[in-house]
Amino acid sequence: MRSKNIIAILILLVASFEGYSQYDNLYAFFGIGQAYYQGDLNATAFPNTNILNTSYKGGIGYNLHTRFGAQVHYTHFKLNGSDFFNNDEGMAARGLSFTSPLKEFGINFKLRNLNGKEGRWINYIFTGVNFFSFNPTVTKATSSETNYVPEEGYKKSGVNIPLGIALGYWATNNIGIVWETSLHVTYTDYIDGISKNANAEYKDAFVDSHIMILFRFGKWQGLKKGSQKKSKGFRMKKTGAIGCPRF
Repeated sequence: MRSKNIIAILILLVASFEGYSQYDNLYAFFGIGQAYYQGDLNATAFPNTNILNTSYKGGIGYNLHTRFGAQVHYTHFKLNGSDFFNNDEGMAARGLSFTSPLKEFGINFKLRNLNGKEGRWINYIFTGVNFFSFNPTVTKATSSETNYVPEEGYKKSGVNIPLGIALGYWATNNIGIVWETSLHVTYTDYIDGISKNANAEYKDAFVDSHIMILFRFGKWQGLKKGSQKKSKGFRMKKTGAIGCPRF
C-alpha cells in the first residue's frame, strides 16, 4: 500500500472520532526528522553526515491511563551506507555501498509521565512491534579489492523492536510538540544487502529521530492565553465511588 494511502486512512480514522467526549485522550501526530543505518557499512554508534536521511512519521495515539498509552504509526525514509565513510582503511578498500527505501508500520506502547505528574510537559519511554520492508541496491567501486558476489533470495521484510524516549510540551490543551528518538533492533543482516560478504553474526539496526506536532481531539480551546491556563494536558476523567444500593 502506498504511503499516501496509509496516511489518508489514518487521518480519516482520527477525523471520525472528533466531537465525542470519550475520545478526549485520542490524538494525531505528524513529524519530520532523520534516520540512519547501523550495520557492516556503518559500524560506529554516531552517524557520518553522509548517511543521515530525511524521515517522515505520522499516526494516531491514545492515552489509556495517566501512566500508559499506545500509538499506531507509519514511517517512511531511506537508508544508505558505504565503506568509503569508514575510517578503517581495510573497509574502505572493500568499496561496497548500498541504498534502500524503508517503510514501517507499528504498534508502540508508552510508559508516560516518568516524573509521576500529569501536566504540560510530555515525557515517556516506549517499545513495541514494528513491521518493516526494505529493498537494498548494492554497488561496488571499480577500485574495490574484494570479490563481491551479489546475494539473492533473502527476505526483504521483517519485524523490529523499537527502544525509544520522548520529550515534549503541550502549548495548549489541543496542540503540542514532541521530540522522539528510538533505536530499532532487527533480526536481519540484509538491510544493506550484504551478509555473507560481511559479518553475519551481528544484525543490522537503524535509528530515527523526529520532531512531531500533536493534535488532541477534544473540545477546542484555542490559542488564547486564557485557554492555555486551563490546559493541563491529558487527564483521564475521574469517576465517583460506586455506592451500595439502599433498600
